[in-house]
Parts: sequence; structure tokens; C-alpha cells
Amino acid sequence: MKLNTITVHAGRCFNHPHEAYSNLRPEVTMTAELQEGDDPLACAKALQHQAETLVEDHKQAMLRSIEELEHMRRSESELRELGEMMKRQQQRIDDLRRAHPELLHAVSETPEGGEAAPI
Repeated sequence: MKLNTITVHAGRCFNHPHEAYSNLRPEVTMTAELQEGDDPLACAKALQHQAETLVEDHKQAMLRSIEELEHMRRSESELRELGEMMKRQQQRIDDLRRAHPELLHAVSETPEGGEAAPI
């Protein structure tokens, strides 16, 4: 029997690190043509190794990208929450000033220079 081509397949299935019931599966199929004098078994092992390495590298890149996206999502959520908190606090300050006009000249926290600044 004379072999002309070799086809290998590699794949990984792993859980999404931030989503329940979500799996990811990078995979690749590679085909190589044998040349005269090639050892089919050695070529198959080398091709399989290339396929496995390619899939593992892709898996790691996917995980890095997912972590970056998750970090951005959390930062965006925190920024949104902080913005809402600032709006509520400014509204409370405005309400207190309207309810107590005499507080318009009250002092705030002491700045770095040590002198009190008006609110």
C-alpha cells in the first residue's frame, strides 16, 4: 500500500470561564501530501503535533481575549454604577442646599493646603 496524503484532526472542548452551560471548541483539520521517501508514520506524528499545537495556541488566545472582554465589561459596569452614584449624591447635595439655604456658606472637607473651602 502506498500512502499519498495524511489528514489529521485536533480539537479541544473547554468550559467558558464566565458563562454557565457554555463550551468552546477550537479545532483544526490538516492534510499533507507525502513526498517520495517520506516516512508516513513520522509525517503523521509531526502533522498531528502541529495540529495539536495550533489548537492549544488558539485556545489560549481565546481565553486571553475572553478575560480581556470580561475585564472591560466589569469596568464598564463599575463606571456606570459610579456615574449613577455621583448623580444621586449631587442630587442629594442640591436638595440639602435648597432645604437649608444657610448651608450655602458651609465648609467642605479640608483640602491639601489645610484651609477649609466653601461648598
